[in-house]
Amino acid sequence: MQLPQLSGLYSKCQFTCRGATENAIKFLYITGIQSVRILKRVRRRLSRFFRPFTNLVKSLYAAYIGKRIANLKEECSSIREGFTIARRRIEEAKKVGLSHVFHEYIIVTAKSFIRHKGFVCSILNLAAPIGAAFLLGFTIRYWTGLNYGLVLAYDGKEVATIQNEKVFEQASEMVSQRMVHDTADSNIKINVTPTFRLAVVDAGTVSPVNTVCDKIIQQSNGIIEEASGLYVNGELIGAVKSSADLRYMLQNILNKAKGNDMNATAAFIQDVETINGLFPTTSIMTPEALNKIITGTSKSAVTYTVKEGDTVTSIAKANHTTIAALNKINNNQLGDNLMPGDLINLEVAVPMLNVQIVKTVTYQVPLSYKTVTIPDDSQYTDYSKLKNEGINGVQQCVDKIYYINGMESKREIVSRTVVKPSVDKVVITGTKKRPSISSLGVSTGSLMWPVPSLHTITTYFTWRWGVFHSGIDISGGSAYGKTIVAADGGVVISAGWDSGGYGNCVRINHGNGLTTLYGHASKVLVSPGQRVSKGQAIALVGSTGNSTGPHCHFEVIKRGTKVNPLGYVSR
Repeated sequence: MQLPQLSGLYSKCQFTCRGATENAIKFLYITGIQSVRILKRVRRRLSRFFRPFTNLVKSLYAAYIGKRIANLKEECSSIREGFTIARRRIEEAKKVGLSHVFHEYIIVTAKSFIRHKGFVCSILNLAAPIGAAFLLGFTIRYWTGLNYGLVLAYDGKEVATIQNEKVFEQASEMVSQRMVHDTADSNIKINVTPTFRLAVVDAGTVSPVNTVCDKIIQQSNGIIEEASGLYVNGELIGAVKSSADLRYMLQNILNKAKGNDMNATAAFIQDVETINGLFPTTSIMTPEALNKIITGTSKSAVTYTVKEGDTVTSIAKANHTTIAALNKINNNQLGDNLMPGDLINLEVAVPMLNVQIVKTVTYQVPLSYKTVTIPDDSQYTDYSKLKNEGINGVQQCVDKIYYINGMESKREIVSRTVVKPSVDKVVITGTKKRPSISSLGVSTGSLMWPVPSLHTITTYFTWRWGVFHSGIDISGGSAYGKTIVAADGGVVISAGWDSGGYGNCVRINHGNGLTTLYGHASKVLVSPGQRVSKGQAIALVGSTGNSTGPHCHFEVIKRGTKVNPLGYVSR
């Protein structure tokens, strides 16, 4: 019962597949037919569009190009037949004799030119322009490849060959420089109006500026001789007979500038050049005279900016002059109170030849230790205790230093190496406030440490350098600009510049015959008559007056007598 059903199902599937195949074939067939139709239609339209152009090309070909080609073929065929006939006639003439061959050759050649004169003329019309173009290119290349120069002549006599007139101008300038010293013999004259002639020259025969200069000098009517001239920045300074003497003088200047440092390099800043050539005899000097000129100096005016700690005396001493001379240069306007930033005039000696020395130096510098503060809330704010002493480290420095005439002009860092690290200074300070403080300007009867952030005493209350040091000097790392405070409440007696060597100074009267002094400050923060309280900022640490470095000079005066401050304050 099931077999008929399966058979019917198979037949149905077979019919369905056959139908799909037929549909696909029909689709491809229709697509192919349509494609062929479209291509034919496009071809017809393109043919219709290009037909006028095609007809034009055919017409031109038929009317001109085709005709020319046909004529050329016919002409070539005729020439080939003519060559065949001419060869046959010459072969027959050989049987008669050599003279007959020559006669036949002339006749055949003449007839060929007459018969094919149109073809020959056409060939010549094409070949002549091409040949002329090649000839023109060759001519241009040949003449542009030649080396042209000017032949310099005086009174019809050729002197030298130069590249251009600029060489002559430079040589004439050198001649003028060589003659600038020639005042003894005014009869020496040089013809400076030469004639020039353009010529083709060999590159090896062109003379340089120095040679042209010598040739021009040879045209003079004076006495000349070989010498070596010294030029600085293109200007002739002088000439000596021996070039070895001149080189020795220059090298001696460089060696003297280097001193004993054999590793240093020395060079002139200016463009220094020695030129050997002809010089008028009267312009040649002795080596001693030229050496005196090049090792001499001249005065030059410069402006100097006053720095911290400068005085008229120190500036005069540093510049190898006197106070009187310094005042004269500045119209007697210099006083004792020079302030940093003031401008003053100086006269310095400037050498004829400036020498630059380059040295590589190695040195060690201390690495300043840092101060670390540890707060202690169990102690009052005026409490301070040193826990660890600070130790400076060591750093090795390698620098390249440039000196001009012995003065440092530039410094380049080559390397920095820490040899020994620094050890921080540790200070314990109190942070607890006292129950009560002094009123403004009222003394408490006890003194506090005047520089809370610095605790190093560099000089004590003792004899020093044959003089008694009447106070203590307080300093430390990065001391400059640190705050100085009033050791106790009181009234400011004086505040400002002190001519006794203290520089910027503050004096405070605390009553009961007690006075304190704070010297060498960089800046004063109070004024005379002002009331200050204990711990109030009154100045900043500096190095004014007679000082060798930033510090606070602190003195305690009891009823007019200076006493040891450490009996009243502690670190």
